[in-house]
Amino acid sequence: MGKVEIDPIKSQAVGPDELFLLVGDILRADGSMPVSKMMHDVLVLTCHEALAGTHQSFGNLFAQVDFLCRRHGVSVADTVAIQRMRHDSNRNEPLFAETLGYDLRALAVFISAVFHVDIPSSLVGKLPVVAASPGREVHHVDYRYLRCIVRTYDEQRFTAVVDGDVEEHTVTVDYAAEPHLIYIYELLHEGLQLNLLDFSVADGGEKDHLLPLPSSVIVVEPDYLIDISSIARCFTDYGHHPLSYVVNSMSPAANSQAILVGNFAGAALDDIINCGEDYSWSETFKNNFKEKALEYCTCDDLNRRENFKVAAQRQVENIKEAVDQLFGHDFDREKAILEPSFVCERLGIQGRVDLMTTDFALLVEQKSGSNFSIQTGRPNEYGSFQKEDHYVQLLLYYGVLRQNFNLGSNKTDIRLLYSKYPLPGGLVVVNYYRKLFQEAIRFRNRLVAAEYDFALNGFQRALPLLNPATLNEAGLDNRFFQQWILPQIKAVTEPLAQLSALERAYYCRMMTFVYKEQLVAKVGAQEGVGNATADLWNMPLAQKKETGNIYTDLQIVRRAKSSAYNGYDTITLDVPAQGEDFLPNFRRGDMIYLYAYREGDVPDVRKALLFKGALVDITSSRLVVHLNDGQQNPHILSPEAADGVCYAIEHGGHLGASSSIRSLHQFITAPQSRRDLLLGQCTPCIDRSVTLSQSYHPDYDNIVLRARQAMDYFLLVGPPGTGKTSMALQFLVREFLAHGDEHPSILLMSYTNRAVDEICGMLSDSGLPYIRIGSEYTCDARFHDHLLSNLIEESPRLDVIRQRLLGMPVIVGTTSTIQSKSYIFDLKHFTLAIVDEASQILEPGLVGLLTRPDRFILIGDHKQLPAVVQQDASESGVAVPELVDIELDDCRHSLFERLVRWERRQHRTDFVGILNRQGRMHPDIADFPARMFYAEEQLQPVPLPHQRETRLPYLAPAEDNMDRLLKSHRMVFIASQYCWQPHLSDKVNTHEASIVADVARRIYRFYGERFDAAKTIGVIVPYRNQIAMIRKSIEALGIPALEQISIDTVERYQGSQRDVIVYSFTIQHRYQLDFLAGTCFLEDEHIVDRKLNVALTRARQQLILTGNRDVLQGNRLFSQLMEYVEEKGGML
Repeated sequence: MGKVEIDPIKSQAVGPDELFLLVGDILRADGSMPVSKMMHDVLVLTCHEALAGTHQSFGNLFAQVDFLCRRHGVSVADTVAIQRMRHDSNRNEPLFAETLGYDLRALAVFISAVFHVDIPSSLVGKLPVVAASPGREVHHVDYRYLRCIVRTYDEQRFTAVVDGDVEEHTVTVDYAAEPHLIYIYELLHEGLQLNLLDFSVADGGEKDHLLPLPSSVIVVEPDYLIDISSIARCFTDYGHHPLSYVVNSMSPAANSQAILVGNFAGAALDDIINCGEDYSWSETFKNNFKEKALEYCTCDDLNRRENFKVAAQRQVENIKEAVDQLFGHDFDREKAILEPSFVCERLGIQGRVDLMTTDFALLVEQKSGSNFSIQTGRPNEYGSFQKEDHYVQLLLYYGVLRQNFNLGSNKTDIRLLYSKYPLPGGLVVVNYYRKLFQEAIRFRNRLVAAEYDFALNGFQRALPLLNPATLNEAGLDNRFFQQWILPQIKAVTEPLAQLSALERAYYCRMMTFVYKEQLVAKVGAQEGVGNATADLWNMPLAQKKETGNIYTDLQIVRRAKSSAYNGYDTITLDVPAQGEDFLPNFRRGDMIYLYAYREGDVPDVRKALLFKGALVDITSSRLVVHLNDGQQNPHILSPEAADGVCYAIEHGGHLGASSSIRSLHQFITAPQSRRDLLLGQCTPCIDRSVTLSQSYHPDYDNIVLRARQAMDYFLLVGPPGTGKTSMALQFLVREFLAHGDEHPSILLMSYTNRAVDEICGMLSDSGLPYIRIGSEYTCDARFHDHLLSNLIEESPRLDVIRQRLLGMPVIVGTTSTIQSKSYIFDLKHFTLAIVDEASQILEPGLVGLLTRPDRFILIGDHKQLPAVVQQDASESGVAVPELVDIELDDCRHSLFERLVRWERRQHRTDFVGILNRQGRMHPDIADFPARMFYAEEQLQPVPLPHQRETRLPYLAPAEDNMDRLLKSHRMVFIASQYCWQPHLSDKVNTHEASIVADVARRIYRFYGERFDAAKTIGVIVPYRNQIAMIRKSIEALGIPALEQISIDTVERYQGSQRDVIVYSFTIQHRYQLDFLAGTCFLEDEHIVDRKLNVALTRARQQLILTGNRDVLQGNRLFSQLMEYVEEKGGML
């Protein structure tokens, strides 16, 4: 099979002509139009296209514009004007006409420069001639906090352009004047973004010359947030090299009694604060055991050195004593707040505090483990009792409070609570230690520079340095280091030095890919695409609302406790109107930040106490949030909030790359035979003597038999409607359980919780026993009884739960959940793993999991939507010959796809099965995708009764030509007209929304009493924005049943079906073809468009398409589709 990735219709990407037309539209806009947002959209488009192929990652438009202006030789005056225009495009207030004119001139100059074309004559006469703006107000520059980009540098100073509120200007910074900043030289390069904190103007008052103070801090790439606890963990007796962070990321997920005691102690602190005199330690223990049942069952050293309950009760007594002292006289217990989160862009860090007060008077970090200095009563070499890593953690939290809330230096009392020890030793008063705080920021900066280097220049540069000698900066050689620390480091680093040439190439390329994905996920590639963490502060509020990434002006109407013992952890919020085009980009189970702000202010996560939680229910008028940590404070999250206070909800951050990094390390430490298998260095085994225990279904028996005979792996390709989950997966599970293995144990996984719900539904319907690993907030309520945490209610004894886990033949969970709880493999051996949706999982996230079971089966369809990759296609490609030889030519391909291609290249058919009987689409609908996308698979109807019908089941008489077309053709294309309006997003199409609504009305009339909103009709669109437009058009019809139909994006429709599908192409500009056809590849001369494939294969009875023919003809496949429908007589 010949397969080549193609860059579809790259010639149709946005060009200068279209961008200049958009500038003209803004010029002609009237006063009611959001010209700032329109200008911002054009700037984002321009930067995105101009940066394509540059292999750069920028967290904000400031850096993008600066880079492009330098790259294309834009004059200083024009660069200043362009940056000023960027500022104005972020504003919420209207722009004066004169200001807008200068801004549009700057925008036109920018477009002209990056595309190397002249500004068209149609604009020249309407724009100012020079880059000067009248009457610009002068703002005071706050030298306590400057964001800047490095231009030039040497060992003493650097010059940088400052991102000011109005004017950008260049400054010279004599950083080496302070010894603690000299190290910055090794990190500097042109284009580096920095935050300068607490600098002063040089003598003489020249604003362009800055000097550091002893308190000054420089933060490298501040949009790249690092977790505070992860930084602190790297401060050890033997050093704190940045690569220790990498080694920690590679290490297996830890599970020990010490960790369990720590988790219990954290829960006990929460409960003691929440319950006061009514506290009972047994309630904490019961709830903690329920929440952490798997951890307790798999803990290897539980009760080995000390009885867990004895240790836990000691923690409780010490915590109660400490809480009583803290809140006896010095601090107000009613102001206590538990585990608030913080995002600090100024310092480039984020974290969660154990305990503090809302007036910032108290900050407490709790530690449950041993402290030798407290235990012996002897201070450490610095004369203090706190451990350095704990000190670092608390200092960074304190630094966050000072930066985010502008606190004075003596505002907060900071304490370390060592809950293993009683008072007075267990509660350590800590002072601010500037030198250690600056050393922690230095570590953070060196780490960020290293991770940028891995992402942009390759991980292979780090491999030779990953060894004990590098990490042991202090040169420790004592008994404790040799006996305990060194073996742990070697367990992680020695396998890296023993890799074969192929394994090393594979590991380094995949690690580079993972770090690049993390970089894009943190700082972003294009604004509004991918939910980058930095969007929380870089994206303007108007853009957040358009993309649905924020709820604003929320009011709490109710708060409740999920159990009598918790604080208030279930918060119900009233959702006022969010704007007529608002459509939330949130789903049930999403992790979110909930925070308060003043009415009239712009909500800002950097200036708020953040409450992390999960969205458990979403309607248009109400949201329900379950907080990770309940609160007892009556003044927090109260329905009787202070006047003028409202709430916002935003996405709760990115999980990072640690899961994939750990997975790749699991792979390289797996047995050689499994590594060879996955890298194509050995032939999979087969046992042809195996027979089926019974017949399941004539269309599936051969597949099940071949999967049973495959002793290492089997790949099941399941095109749309072929019963991958409902039939094939069910029969595979039943056969492997029934085949006579003494202790069969199957691990079923999928990428999404929705797909895991489908698996659970199949198991429940089939009467198959299983336990689901996961949270009730991401699990359909139908399957809550199968959650491990809920099984505790029946038998709250550890030995009983452990035996239930060991005896349960089927375990189910998402791949990310199982990866995060990989210690389950230490308790339970799996004879088989089956992964559904395998074509949607990137290889680094799966390859480690597949080293643990005896064999595995991957189920997927690489011709439907692939795994989500945020980096550019030019960056994920692979050019290493030995990797290309094993079919690894692009890291964005799933392991499933790579292995399918590998098997076909080896001309083997024993290990690949294809389901080619589809029971969904009528043959008239299936014909086009079968010919264009599944020629090799030879997709055929089952056929089911609806696939045999020759006429559509529409009994109502036709009222016009449209009705007659709909009644007589199963594939219909309705041409839409160009209707774009400057004040509307280019991701909506008003004419197509009207067409869709009209079609829905007609289908509703045709079906009559048989109409079922959940089954009859569904609408698919490429953009979320179009959903709101269509809903508005449907609501205008006044037909309640139609308001319940599903309208969603292609990505959300994968796996679903309806009798009738309407697909609105939506686009009105040629450059949008690049997005619409962005998942194509070429297979044996056929273009396979994965997104289009999903859209076309959701319909059972009828498929109705609507789009702008002139625009769609710019894509070869879309043109073929329209020609096909026209040949069949379905064109209108």
